[in-house]
Parts: sequence; structure tokens; C-alpha cells
Amino acid sequence: MSDIISYKSKFEPSVTVFLLFKENEMYDEIKPLFDIYGYGFASASDNLVFIDGEEVTSGEQIDEDVLRFIEAHEVSHILLGHTNERNDDDEMDADLGAYVLLKKYNFPESIEILEDNFESRHGVKFKKSLIRRVSDKIF
Repeated sequence: MSDIISYKSKFEPSVTVFLLFKENEMYDEIKPLFDIYGYGFASASDNLVFIDGEEVTSGEQIDEDVLRFIEAHEVSHILLGHTNERNDDDEMDADLGAYVLLKKYNFPESIEILEDNFESRHGVKFKKSLIRRVSDKIF
């Protein structure tokens, strides 16, 4: 497996996704950002998403469902115009935006991951009615 994988986002072609692995020379420098922001983070002004490849890999296999959830979440931050300052409302909105994107592009297993983890991430149960918070801003 490569030490870095890059590709255009499946959800927004203007966004480039970088999947970084520990073998990459920049990983140790970027790892503290993953520790702060979680499995991934977006640089909205550059239309870039960085995802911790170590968190989406089991052995030599990438868990595509987890990767799609993280990618959709980070792309949602960009589409919603969030700054790099982390706050709870933006995180919930990014998960709701991820739901919209995952639904639109038909990633049901990734949607299940989002729904299963929504309450532990945000303190409220996932309800489709919450999507109104972001639906007019995503597309």
C-alpha cells in the first residue's frame, strides 16, 4: 500500500482528498491535527481534505464505508463554509450534510455508520427532520 493516496472527492469534484498513512514523511507532522480534529479535517480555503489512513485501514484493507463517511463529513464542512475553528454545531451540521451526500450518492453502509454513531457524537438521536438544518446549503 502507498504511503499516501489522493483522489478527487466522489461528492464534490473540486475537492481533493488525501489519505495519509504512517509511512508518509509528513504523517508525524500532521498526526497532531488528526488528534485534535478526529479521523480527518478539511482545509476549506484550499478545497483539501486530509484523512488519517491508519483509522480507515484494517490490515492491508481500506474500509470503504468508513472512508466514505469521513470524506462526506469533511466535504460537508467545505460546502457549508465552516472555518477551521471546531464547534459542536458545525460538527453536527457536517454529519447531517454527510447524510445528504451519502444518500444522494447511494452509500447505505456509510449512512448506517453515521446513524449508529450520531447520538454518541452529538448527544441527540439521529432524526431525518434534523436534515432541514443543512439541506438548503448542501445542494
